[in-house]
Amino acid sequence: MTMREGLAARRHSLRLLAVVGATFAPAIANAQCLIAGGSARLSNFCILEQMSQSLVDYRLALFIDTRLKSEGYSRGLGLPNSEAAPPISTKAFVQPILSYSDNINGGNSPEPLVLGSLTFDGDEALYRKEGIIAGLGAGLNGRYILDEGQYVNYGVNASYAHSPEFGLGITTTGVNVSSINHIQNWWYFDAHITTSRVRKDITDNTTSTISLVSSKVFSSGGDSYSEASFGISRYFADSYTQNQFILGYDTIHSNGMFSSVDVMFGEALEGQLTTRFSSRARVSMQLVNKPLSLTARYSIADGGMMLGFERNENTYEISATYPIWGNLKATVGYRVTDSTIDYFDVDTPSFGVEFTSIQF
Repeated sequence: MTMREGLAARRHSLRLLAVVGATFAPAIANAQCLIAGGSARLSNFCILEQMSQSLVDYRLALFIDTRLKSEGYSRGLGLPNSEAAPPISTKAFVQPILSYSDNINGGNSPEPLVLGSLTFDGDEALYRKEGIIAGLGAGLNGRYILDEGQYVNYGVNASYAHSPEFGLGITTTGVNVSSINHIQNWWYFDAHITTSRVRKDITDNTTSTISLVSSKVFSSGGDSYSEASFGISRYFADSYTQNQFILGYDTIHSNGMFSSVDVMFGEALEGQLTTRFSSRARVSMQLVNKPLSLTARYSIADGGMMLGFERNENTYEISATYPIWGNLKATVGYRVTDSTIDYFDVDTPSFGVEFTSIQF
């Protein structure tokens, strides 16, 4: 059954619910399908599948009706007296920033650089500085609906975070545009363009990515629902460009957990340190009625050269995110980079507080 056929069948049954005012709310559709981490399309598929199996509360029907309309399905579930989504919607936001940075100024390691029998001492003025930074971010996010299941997401953002200890700041700007396209039967083809610039006291780096991704949403059995994706991307750094191949697999499990695995394979570039492989595994679950998210990352970079010595690196990272009060989230983690040149080794904790953005 295609997405449009499934919506037509549900519209008929939900008109009846709108008249009689059903009072049976499947908690599983709320708790399971809307767990943090899943994409909107995966959550929508999960809810629609659950709705086809039991009666639902009218408020839940109205909720999914609104979500479908925001993705271009103008009739949604066909509920009476529900408003269509505007073709263009834009929201501004501001968000406080409070986190720890292991390199506020973009500086170098204070350790001596040892290459074979050679030892180099760096300029102390260029040593990296670490500590707490605080600031404010702001931006715009919007959507332009083209047709059923077809729309463009866009956004611009800027932030400034300051270190009171060193009197230094980090300025970040970014732009993103995504074309989302439902082809048929829950197959999607998306195009994404992102660019960001990070300016510190010593460094000024700009990176951009263009990617084409195809994905399929489906039932993986036993009241579990998955989204599999694959695609290609072109990564642009200040000193090089790299072709990449990406894979992803997300699942909303029947026990209320969410899991996600993403991998990337990067092109080898002679004489340039680049990420050749990276992976991320993430799990979200309810802990004391709040969503706990655990993330593990691993990456391999090689190809670097310094005065005839090879530079290859393995990076390991773990982190956990949990709401500590209201919508205020705390993230703690640890990152280790093991380089063939000890000067580039990194062993640092990470933590931050994520404030809910204020939209208007």
